[in-house]
Amino acid sequence: MPSVAAHMIVAKLVSEKLNINDPDFYRGNLLPDIIYKKNSHYKIKGEHFYIPNVSYVKSNFCLKDNLYLGYYVHLLLDKYFLEEYVPNVIGRYDIFKTKEIYRDYTKINYSLIRNFDIDVDELCSVLIDYKDDVDEEKLIENLKCLYTSETGDGKYLKIEDFSKFLIDISDRICEDIKDYNDYSNKKYVFD
Repeated sequence: MPSVAAHMIVAKLVSEKLNINDPDFYRGNLLPDIIYKKNSHYKIKGEHFYIPNVSYVKSNFCLKDNLYLGYYVHLLLDKYFLEEYVPNVIGRYDIFKTKEIYRDYTKINYSLIRNFDIDVDELCSVLIDYKDDVDEEKLIENLKCLYTSETGDGKYLKIEDFSKFLIDISDRICEDIKDYNDYSNKKYVFD
């Protein structure tokens, strides 16, 4: 799965493109990684990895609610990263088992945040305000990742290539959202 910085960048890009000005949208973009729910990503078997079941989310979440729309955007980014970026750009499937990808996240987060003009303090204040079902330890660990000061390319993630992926995939996610006109009237509750 991509880093918290990548999720916040895509949240920013999608919110700008779709004129979403709601802190809940940003909260939703981080929730799958910080809530107590065991299968918060609704994983199903993909070609190389377990990937988020975005069809399930579309059928069971009310995507008119910006919190759930953000949740959906998070899962779409994870899905595209695992199905497309890792096989086509990285080409190795053991990067999560060996934890090598996490070193890359730490190395490139600062550059990504700076390049996409993310206001980390403002973002943190938005995320801290949400308390329902949040695992405080996971929240703090994710927020700490936004304050890294390392710079430069990682072993597998190159800032320029990964930035282009984030821009391109945010366009695609916007299209996914626009194409999904039959928003569910269901209001999903995290259990």
